[in-house]
Amino acid sequence: MAPHPYADPPEDDAVEIWGRRIGRGLAVVCGLGFGVYLIVTYLR
Repeated sequence: MAPHPYADPPEDDAVEIWGRRIGRGLAVVCGLGFGVYLIVTYLR
C-alpha cells in the first residue's frame, strides 16, 4: 500500500525534503508574481 501523499517525509530522505522546499518556494514566488501582475493590470 502506498504511503499517504501528505505524510511527513522521512527525516533521512534529503531529496524529498529539499524537493518539497524548492516546490513550496517556487509556488510562493509564482503566487506573489501573479498577484503583482493582477494588481498592475487591473488597478491601473
